[in-house]
Order: sequence, then structure tokens, then C-alpha cells
Amino acid sequence: MSDNRTGRASVIIAAGTLTSRLLGVFRVMLLAHAIGATGLANNAYWTAMKIPNTVYILIITGALTAVLVPQITKAALSEDRGQKYINKLVTLSIVATLALLPVVAIVTPALISFLGAGWDEAQLRLAVLFAWWLLPQIVFFSLYTVVGEVLNAKKLFGPYSWSPVLANVINIAGLVAFLMLYDADPAGRAPLDRWDPLAIALVAGSATLGVAVQGLILFAFWKKIGLRFRFDFRFRGIGLGTMGKVAFWLFLTVLVAQLVGLIYTLALNLANSSDVVGSGGWEFVRTIAVMPHSVIVMSLVTANFTRMSESVHAGRIDQMKGYLTQATGTAIFAMVFVIATMSILAMPIMRMLQPKAPHHNLEIFAPLLVITMIGMLAQSLLFVFNRGFYALSDTKRPFYIAVVSSAVALLGALFCMTLPPYLIPYVLAFSEGVVTFGQVAATFLVLRGQIGRLTGRNLLTTLIKTCFAAFFAAIAGFIVLVMLGGLQEGAFTVRSFGTAFATCLIISFTMLFVYGIVLKIIKSNELDELLAVGKRLAAKVTTRR
Repeated sequence: MSDNRTGRASVIIAAGTLTSRLLGVFRVMLLAHAIGATGLANNAYWTAMKIPNTVYILIITGALTAVLVPQITKAALSEDRGQKYINKLVTLSIVATLALLPVVAIVTPALISFLGAGWDEAQLRLAVLFAWWLLPQIVFFSLYTVVGEVLNAKKLFGPYSWSPVLANVINIAGLVAFLMLYDADPAGRAPLDRWDPLAIALVAGSATLGVAVQGLILFAFWKKIGLRFRFDFRFRGIGLGTMGKVAFWLFLTVLVAQLVGLIYTLALNLANSSDVVGSGGWEFVRTIAVMPHSVIVMSLVTANFTRMSESVHAGRIDQMKGYLTQATGTAIFAMVFVIATMSILAMPIMRMLQPKAPHHNLEIFAPLLVITMIGMLAQSLLFVFNRGFYALSDTKRPFYIAVVSSAVALLGALFCMTLPPYLIPYVLAFSEGVVTFGQVAATFLVLRGQIGRLTGRNLLTTLIKTCFAAFFAAIAGFIVLVMLGGLQEGAFTVRSFGTAFATCLIISFTMLFVYGIVLKIIKSNELDELLAVGKRLAAKVTTRR
């Protein structure tokens, strides 16, 4: 029964995340059509977005998210089912972020000047104005995360995964209004003097309004989990200090990573023209590349993380290792195929995302997507293994590993700053991927030393089998790509949105068929499990009818 509940939870989370991410992709398409995927305005916008995102990640993702579920799981065992603990936690997150907001607003101009070193005054001013409109997202993203994790810990997964749909819809409405009032700029070459207050409000203000609705709507589900929210400013007496000790090392881990991220932005902003990929183009590609990770890996682990934490608190470490191994194997099985497919289809995907952009944009973005996608396998594995540590309430060891990895990544970023601007994003993405794979290996070895050898399937065998199958699938996909006309300008595969979409469908199904056949021949456990789950779901649907 527990497996069925987790399976349903994973489906709910995946469906909500997929819907949100698809709308997010459409939002990014609109944004690229409106202000370009390269160019001065695009770089200004994404650099401005970096500030609230960094602060949010430091405060919430770094300090609370990964330790929140274990602590709420413990608090739920008390007589009030965690009511006091949760009220204090939500109150603290609101008060802390509201107090921090004016401080961040004051230092924003200086930070933008640092990140945009070499920009002219007009671009710096636009980035600051964008940032001030975007800063309130710190409060509402934090609220969304804390309240959403409370709902997740209480096994109500739907609202947290589906509320971002509202945020995307609101932001899309703002972008549509912008396009109705201002000319589209898919090449990113429009002058900066077109950015009056209304234009800035439609692009950045609609993004913040969407995040506000995304966070506040979660309170509508509070009663459903048997809780009643009231502000409680008495933060002592329920173990917040214990959580603080756990969160301290995680905060330092994320702090180091975010500092490296800011140096990345500084390096990427050296590529500040419409002809090369800069910080805005980097974020554009990462928005696409992270989608499979978000839909597949994060959805699976979000549902499994509560089970891992419960197993640890109950002293069932072997059970926790089983859940961790299962999540890792599934992540490898799915991500390897997705990476192979998106690598073959990189240019058709870019044509779909930039239907009116010149062919040159496809040529500069496609290689970056391929390099970034390969690195996403490491990101997914690191995400899973770190959740194993967090279920053990151990954030100190991941910090030490992250410090070493971040130091190496920082050296890579500094080296990239010496390169010609057009090379910076590609070398940076490659170095980041290499460093992350090294971090995955170190994290896995340390985790295994902490809990013992992982139970169940051999993960290395799973990785080898899936890569073997993906290799043949990629060959089949490439052959079909050539048969459809190749990738030169004007070819069917990249001629328009419609032809690119048809290309993606044809090649995706071809590669999926070959991937499945090869895995069946080499007797993959993951494929057998997936087919078994499909049969069970089909049987349930048939029975209900």
C-alpha cells in the first residue's frame, strides 16, 4: 500500500511539474520572442533575476527545504501534530524575508554594477529597475517553499506541484500584453530606450505577481491537512535550534555554490551582444535543460524523501537504502535517454523555442544545450545522493565536498574570463559538468561509507546498460535526422516551428523504440519494472471501468 501511495504521489507531482514546466517553456519562448534570447535587454533581465533567486536559494533552499521534511516528520509525532512548530516556522520565514527585502534592495545597484562590469549606464539602470520589480519574489518564493514543504510532509503533494502553473499563466499574460503594445525583438537588437516603466512592469511585474499568487494560494489547502495557521512569534521552545544546527552546514554549502554562480554570471556578462550567448542565453538554455530533471528526478525524490526520512527515524536504514537505490536507478534510466534524445534534437528544439530567430541563433545555442544536458545527469545524481544525507540530518559532509567542488569550479570560471567572449559559455558549461561528476563520485563514496553498500541493483551496471542502449538509440536518431534533410539553414528539421516539432516527434519515438528494444535484449531491470508498473496502472483503470 505504501508503494502505491508513493507511486500516486509521484504521478501527481510529475503531472503538476510537467504542466508547469511546459508552461514555463512557453513563457521562455514568449520572453525570447519579446526581448531576444541574446542581447542587452535579455542579459539585463536575467542578471536582475539572479539577485532574488540567489537570496531565495540561500535562505530557503539552503537553510530550510532539505531539513524541513525530517523536522516536520518529527514534530508530527507530538500531541498537536506539529501545529506549534509549523506556525512558528511559517511566521519566521515571513518575518525574516520581509526584514531582508529592503536590505537587498539597497545593495542591488552595487551588485548589478559588479555583475555587469563593462556595461554602459543605460543597461545597468535597466537591470536595476528589473531587479527592484523582481525582489518581492524572495518573500513569496520563500512562503511557497515553506508552506509547500509542510503540505508535502503531510503527504498532500498536489498543491505544491500545481500552484506554479498559476505563476506561469500570469507571467504569460503579462508578456502577451507587452507584445501587444511593443514590437517583438527575437534577435535581441532593439535599443534600450524603448524600456519605459510600463514595459518593465509588464515583463518583470507580471513575473512577481505570478509568484505571489503561487505562494499565497497554498494557504487554501491548510485545513485539508488538519492545521490552522496563526502567526506565532515565540520562536523558542520547539527545537528550532536543532534545525538551525542541521541547516547551518547546508546553508554554507549553498552559500559557496551561489558565490560561484555569481562569478559565473560575471564571466558570462563579458559576452554582451546579440551575436553570442551571454548570461541571458545561459539561463535560457538551463531553463530547458533542467526540465527533465525537475519533472522526473525531483518529482520522484520529493515523494521518496519523506519515506526515507521516516525510515531513518524508525531506525530502518536498510529500508532507507532501498528507497535511495530505487530513486537513483530510475533517475539514471530516464535521464540517460532524455539526454541522448535532446542532444540529437538540439537544433530542432532551438527552432521550436525561437521560431522567428535567425539560423545563427540555433547554431550558437544548440552546442550549449548538448553540453549542459550531459551535465544534467550529474546534477540529477547529486540531487538524489544529497537527499540521502539530508534524510540522515547530515549536512556537514556534503558541505565539505561542495567546498572542494566549488573551489575547482571557481578556477574554471576565472579561466573562462580570459577566453574570447564567444567561447565562454561552452567552456564554462563543460567545466561545470566535469566538476559536478567529480562531486557525484565523492558524494556517493562518502554516503556509502556512512550507511554501507546500497541495497538492491548494481547502480554501475544500470548506468552502463542505459548508456549502451542510449548509444544505439542516438545512432538511429541521427540517421533519421539526416534522412529528414540534416541541419543546414532551410532544412525541413529547422525550417519552422511546425517542421521542427514534427522532427522532434519522429526522432523521439524512433529513439524510444530502439532504447526499449536494446534494454529488453540486455535484460534491464528498470525497463521490466516500468513495464510492470504500466500493467498495474492499466489493470486498475480497467477494473474501475
